[in-house]
Amino acid sequence: MTSGVIVPRRGPDHPERMESLYTAPLNEIAAALLALVGTLSAVRGARAVARGLREARSLELIRGIRACVVARAAAAFAAGALLAHGGLVVVGLVFLAEELYETGVLALIIRSGERSTTSRR
Repeated sequence: MTSGVIVPRRGPDHPERMESLYTAPLNEIAAALLALVGTLSAVRGARAVARGLREARSLELIRGIRACVVARAAAAFAAGALLAHGGLVVVGLVFLAEELYETGVLALIIRSGERSTTSRR
């Protein structure tokens, strides 16, 4: 008789157990949804960047860059789900967090600069 510490005892399989994200149908569904989110975010970001550059609106430009960053992170998440690599998901999370923090700080700086110029007038 082998101890349960050395060889874990196998219980009955539960059909209601949650499947892993990396199993065949779930990873393809997750990757497709993330690709859709990434595509929509990239289109929205490109439009916002173009509008921000055309109308010289810095906050609109920052919003566009942020949407493009979300699209890039969604692509990393989709690749991680499809290829079953947790490292790509982690890289996407770190990239997304850093870029959102950076653009958020930049947006705060721009807003505070706009407030100070409008209050002086």
